[in-house]
Amino acid sequence: MTSGQSGKLVYFESHLKYQITTSQITLTRKNKKTNWGVNVSNIIARLYDGLELYLATVQSLDEKGIAKKMGLKERDQILEVNGKSVQGWQSEDLLAEFSGNLSVTVTVISIEDRTITDLFLMTNRENDLNYLWALRQLVKLSICNIDFSGTGLDLSAITTTLHELIVTNCSLKCVTQILGIGRLVSLKRLILTHNNLEHVDEKTMLKLKELTDLQLGYNALKSFPTVVTRMEKLEELSLIHNQISILPDEVVQMRSLEKLHLDNNVLTELPEYVTMQLPQLRALTLENNKLSPNAAQVGGSRKTRSKFYYKIGVTDASIAP
Repeated sequence: MTSGQSGKLVYFESHLKYQITTSQITLTRKNKKTNWGVNVSNIIARLYDGLELYLATVQSLDEKGIAKKMGLKERDQILEVNGKSVQGWQSEDLLAEFSGNLSVTVTVISIEDRTITDLFLMTNRENDLNYLWALRQLVKLSICNIDFSGTGLDLSAITTTLHELIVTNCSLKCVTQILGIGRLVSLKRLILTHNNLEHVDEKTMLKLKELTDLQLGYNALKSFPTVVTRMEKLEELSLIHNQISILPDEVVQMRSLEKLHLDNNVLTELPEYVTMQLPQLRALTLENNKLSPNAAQVGGSRKTRSKFYYKIGVTDASIAP
């Protein structure tokens, strides 16, 4: 059965306008062979009403499992089990406490106000990062002017429903410094401009299967990140203000690409296939590269689209068949 004991409502910092509640849930089963039907994360420290507490996240629940039937919810934060703090425990210790008893009482922290969908954090708001685990309905997260060069940005506890992530001017050198980004399977737009990115991790990026807009401008990329050619839903790609000198042949695989921005790189050639073999491409910008005059003819022979826009050097053009 589920107990009705609840703690007082606790508020995050006022500008975030979230509230949460603590409660105790008692789970019972007839024998130890019956599965509780709950999976939990590792125990990590998080801020709670200004205090650092150690919590384990309920990651998933079996639809017909005891835990769900008795009131435990996904993304509940487990604070105690049978009156014992989970501080210092591993996930294995937590599961052992469950498996060794017929009755388990867990103290959990649950979200009561889930209306915040868009959050913007910048300098002097670093502390708010400790509350991201609580934002179940967050759709857009923007972070600007916070230095993550040493610590990295930990998004391992953020909701997987996030659609847009913007991290600019945060001194990132590689995508893997954003911990947990591979979990964001619903992400459609990723903006990592004005950082110090030198390469793009293939394994991480290929997990973002829903991504349609990727912006990596104003970084330190010396080569075209070929992993993007395997991102099947990508429609817009911006690599402006990098140090890219060559477009790889794999670019022809980008069958969904509509907009490609390559301004302010060091490109010397533009292969014909860029315009001839990308069926959805509608816009190509190439200003301030080292292209030869012949590159100004780009797109001129394309006959399969009604209109193709390009911007290269001093010439803007709309070419119709």
